[in-house]
Amino acid sequence: MKLEKQTIVRTALDLLDRAGLEGLTMRKLADALGVQAPALYWHFPNKQALLDDMAEALLDNVPAQMVDRGDAAETLESLAIALRQAFLSRRDGARVYAGTFIARPNAMLVGEVASAALLRAGLDGQSAFRGLTSLLYFVLGFVIEEQALAEQSRPEAGQHPMAEKLMPPDLDRYPHVAAIWGQLLEPDQDARFRFGVDLIVRPLIEKHGGHCR
Repeated sequence: MKLEKQTIVRTALDLLDRAGLEGLTMRKLADALGVQAPALYWHFPNKQALLDDMAEALLDNVPAQMVDRGDAAETLESLAIALRQAFLSRRDGARVYAGTFIARPNAMLVGEVASAALLRAGLDGQSAFRGLTSLLYFVLGFVIEEQALAEQSRPEAGQHPMAEKLMPPDLDRYPHVAAIWGQLLEPDQDARFRFGVDLIVRPLIEKHGGHCR
C-alpha cells in the first residue's frame, strides 16, 4: 500500500496525543504506520519538516471559525479563540506550532483575513504585522503554559492540583504578591485568555488605526 503524506501527518498527530512531543520520533511513527523509518524520509527529510506539516494540519478548522464582519477587533478576537482551540485540540499542540514558519494554505488564509481587517482599520503594514505576531505569540505562550499545567496536574481532593507546588512557604514576605497570588490558580482559563487578548487587540487598533470598526 502506498504511503500517503496525509496519512503520515494524521498518524503523527495521533502519536503526539499518546506520547507527547518528546515521544514523537520518526522511529515510533514508522512503527505506528507499520513501515520502516526510511519510508518516512521519502516524504519528510527530517522531523522539522514533519512538524511543519503537522502545524499546518492544526489550522485546518481555524479559517472557518474566524469571524470577519468588518470589525477588526472582532476578527482578531475570533482568530485568537480559534487558534487556542486548535492548539488545545492536540497534546503539545502549541509546542508543535511554535518555531514553525510555514507559508501553507491554512496559515496564509488566516493571515489574509486578519491582515485585511487590520489594514481596513487604518493600520500600516508594519503595525499590522507586529500586532498579528504579538497576538500569535500571546496565544502560543498561553496555551503552552495551559497544557504544561494540565500535564503536571494531579487531582487532589478539595484543592487545585498544583496548589501545594505553587504556594511558597514564605509568601508573607511578599505582601503585594500575596494579595494577588490566589489568581494564579484561577480556574476560569477562558476569562484569563480573553482578558489577555483584549489587552492586545483593542489598544492595537485604537492606537495604530485611530479607530475600531
